[in-house]
Amino acid sequence: MKKLVTALALSALATGAAIADPQGVTDDKITLGTYTDLSGPLAVWGVPEANGLRMRVDEINAAGGINGRQLEIVIEDMQYQVPRAIQAANKLLRRDQIFAMVGALGTPMNLAVMPQQLDAGVPNMYPISAAAEMAEPLHPMKYAFFRSYTDQFRAGVAYFHANGGFETPCVAQIANEAGESMTLGVEQQLHEIGMEIAAKTEHSATETDMVSSVTTLKNAGCDIVFLSTGVGDTIRIVATAKKLGFEPTFVASMVPYMDAVAQAADGAMEGLHLVSPFVYAEAGSADGEAKRILESYAEIYGEKMAPQAQLGYIFIDLIATALEAAGPELTTEGFLAATEAINGYVDPIGGQTVSFGPEDHQGVETLILAKVENGAWTVAARGLDY
Repeated sequence: MKKLVTALALSALATGAAIADPQGVTDDKITLGTYTDLSGPLAVWGVPEANGLRMRVDEINAAGGINGRQLEIVIEDMQYQVPRAIQAANKLLRRDQIFAMVGALGTPMNLAVMPQQLDAGVPNMYPISAAAEMAEPLHPMKYAFFRSYTDQFRAGVAYFHANGGFETPCVAQIANEAGESMTLGVEQQLHEIGMEIAAKTEHSATETDMVSSVTTLKNAGCDIVFLSTGVGDTIRIVATAKKLGFEPTFVASMVPYMDAVAQAADGAMEGLHLVSPFVYAEAGSADGEAKRILESYAEIYGEKMAPQAQLGYIFIDLIATALEAAGPELTTEGFLAATEAINGYVDPIGGQTVSFGPEDHQGVETLILAKVENGAWTVAARGLDY
């Protein structure tokens, strides 16, 4: 059935203007676009991601482009607000006439924008969201890089249950779609092992005082807390817990995987764990092409290459791989077929393998466990699953 749906959808696309004369493609240029957070609460993700996108585009253009065409990336700031994301997407789709959306940030934003975007025949490629909806249900124009938040937390529960165990598992959740996806993974895997969430707290994205939530978890005797959270709230919860003398095992998703979290709150993040489908590479431990990329970024931007910048770079590299394979007579259908044929691509920085297929539009399968040690993220385990 999935194959039939994909075939029918691609057939429908092939009869439309988007395939016969794809927007965003001229004789000498391909225009890509994204909306991200450059000045809001997740600018710590959006700014480095934008830099990584631009860096790889500039490298490709300096080397002659792809099949005779230069790449252009149009980046819009939506300040992590859904209405602004919709406004930005309308501009990208209608005024800039982009060929594909690449690395759009945020689960709520992607969910709000994708219906009109896909109706316009513009593929949604590698959004900065690990919600299952980024690849499911199967759609010819939806491709996700990350393994889902739900899978990340299922793997986290399975790992800690098998390695030391726990008696009182709890959840602290941000009240949005991403938080719900994360908590779903905890619930599903606990059910598999015959357990339930002992206590759960919920907070808004703007909430700053976590004393009440942390006190609830402490009073419940939680020995492990799965953080279905973002960036700032992860820091606030863990730091508040340390102040209150409450020190369970804290486990987050990929979202707080950045130096700003590892180094926050005067060392209070020490021991924080997270499960991630990508690896944060450091120049000091890299070699070959990875070392070149990391050092080039530092030279261009005057700072080390954050994991979000690494992702932006990899996203464009994946796009370039498919565009090259699609050939000079570029169509949306040809680009999507080339993307679906990617098998065993190894990202040049972190080394994660990316593969797609007719029934699989989610690229990375492997998960790692990272831990804060001495103010830095270290890889504590690889190959997590459930």
